[in-house]
Amino acid sequence: MDDKARMDWRLGTIFVVAILVLAGCASSSDLAATRREVDALRQQVAGLAKANEGARAFTEERLGKLEGDLRNRFETSVKESEGSRTELSTRLEEMQTETRLVQGKLEENAFALSNVNSRVDEVGQQVRQNTGRLDGMDQQVKTMDQQVKALSQQVRALSPAPPVAQPPAQEPSSGGQAPPPTTAQPPAVQMPVVPAPAPAAPPTGPPAVSQPVPPPSPPPAVTSPTPRPAQQALLPPEDVYRSALNDYTKGNYDLAIAGFRTYIQNYPKTSLVPNAQYWLGESYYSQKNYAQAAEEFDIVIRDYPDSPKVPSALFKQGDAYLQMNDTKRATTVLCELMTKYPKTREARLARERNIRCSGR
Repeated sequence: MDDKARMDWRLGTIFVVAILVLAGCASSSDLAATRREVDALRQQVAGLAKANEGARAFTEERLGKLEGDLRNRFETSVKESEGSRTELSTRLEEMQTETRLVQGKLEENAFALSNVNSRVDEVGQQVRQNTGRLDGMDQQVKTMDQQVKALSQQVRALSPAPPVAQPPAQEPSSGGQAPPPTTAQPPAVQMPVVPAPAPAAPPTGPPAVSQPVPPPSPPPAVTSPTPRPAQQALLPPEDVYRSALNDYTKGNYDLAIAGFRTYIQNYPKTSLVPNAQYWLGESYYSQKNYAQAAEEFDIVIRDYPDSPKVPSALFKQGDAYLQMNDTKRATTVLCELMTKYPKTREARLARERNIRCSGR
């Protein structure tokens, strides 16, 4: 800006000098000096033009380098972003797999705890039944003890009196033989036959009884333990379910599918059928068989509406539809989830998918 101002000042001066020359106010020597100044100014203008060309070339070169540097950095950033995105996607899938494994372990532990509680209740029932049996046996023992005491009293009543000592025989005065001493023989006493103690049979004895023996009271009825139902063929239902869940957590999805289907078909009335149906859908989802997984989740939603697995089934069914690029059905399912179960973790995950529902 300073060079330009100086140049404008000089051109103005030259212009004034030229006017003075034309007006005849300047001499020839002044005219020559003015021409020299004009030539010098032309040279300066030419030099400035060259300098400007050099600066322009330098500036264009610098801009080209900066543009190339920025382009390289942008391409590098894009590649790093794509790599980070791929890594994040892989990590997300790993976390989803870990989450499913944790869910499987939690449900397996809950199932084991439920079995333990059932067994504790069963043992408690058996203890109560055995306590009732012991009480009945104690009552029987008391009854038998009363019978033994009554029989002892009968035996003492029928026992003979002790024999009386006879006086010694006197010698005969006439020298004859003394008569043989006579010994008083006690009458034969028939001992009562003591029968084996029986709760219902009255005691046997002689017809003459000094004291009547009260009939024994019947022992209290003892409740026998409830017989368990006959075991199903092969394995019990809890073992079939646990085995299938273990196969799922280990990644043996084909075995898990077979195990859950066996459980559902053979034990359709048990309380774990909705859970088995849900994990059947999860097994197909883990195999990326999204169409079959959506059908299995739909059975949970339709046939077991009161099951706590319904929100999870809705979310996984919607996600399966998204994996199949069926946005319409995915939106319908996820909107149903957010409407019916808005406070669940699955509803929060559905809202993170940026699903737009009508009327919301």
